[in-house]
Amino acid sequence: MSGIRHTTAEELQHADILSVVDGTSLAVHIPGFVPAAALTAAREKLLDHPDRAGLSQAEEFQRIGFAFSEISDDASRDRYHAEARENIRRLRGVFAPYPSPSDVLRLLLEETWQAGANLLHLDGRKAFVGICRYQDKDVDLNPHTDALERNLPPDSAHQLKAQLSANIYLNLPESGGELELWGVEPTDAEYEELKSDRTWGIDRDRAGPPQEVFKPAPGDLVLLNPRQIHAVRPSGDAPRITLGHFLGYHGDDQPLVLWS
Repeated sequence: MSGIRHTTAEELQHADILSVVDGTSLAVHIPGFVPAAALTAAREKLLDHPDRAGLSQAEEFQRIGFAFSEISDDASRDRYHAEARENIRRLRGVFAPYPSPSDVLRLLLEETWQAGANLLHLDGRKAFVGICRYQDKDVDLNPHTDALERNLPPDSAHQLKAQLSANIYLNLPESGGELELWGVEPTDAEYEELKSDRTWGIDRDRAGPPQEVFKPAPGDLVLLNPRQIHAVRPSGDAPRITLGHFLGYHGDDQPLVLWS
């Protein structure tokens, strides 16, 4: 694995995305994905946004929008899909009159990935994409992995060959908030053995030291494999605010599917 690949939105290629899928790159980094003026305008709305609320299973993590990872039963599944379009519009409004970075990302993936990119559809219902996530001062995101299958119905036939994560950074603390990447994808059984007593993630001591520690700048985009162990160090002096997107991979000749 060759570490982090650095490029630009204009130069991003199908092969760059594929390098994260096949593991030849630990991550792809696009600096300055969001223009400074759009960042400034959005921050003023985001820091005290009235729709900011805690994740259902971990109140210390705040978000705008209802995450797919919060689905736990039929009622929450119905809520997720019912609110999907309005949540996309809500986050789009945060950046007006500038384009939403999530919309820009969706267009970039449609143009760059040879088979295009679409919203994830499950049982005829569209997914939400572009969740805004907050990690406040002294809150850390434990080492963990993400997998779509954990929140699918037990009888779902939907399967991915790989899963990617595209995070867009809107606000970062001066100290802390570094992204940690292990480059290790545990099996389900291995993940269970690594789990900590906390609600979220695995035991840091059991995970060992990360392969890479990287701190993006506000406006950057980082594409990584969230099925590999990753974490975020505590924010020291300001909230870490990101837009989160998952990308589902079904094959080189198949469209990517997007959700949050």
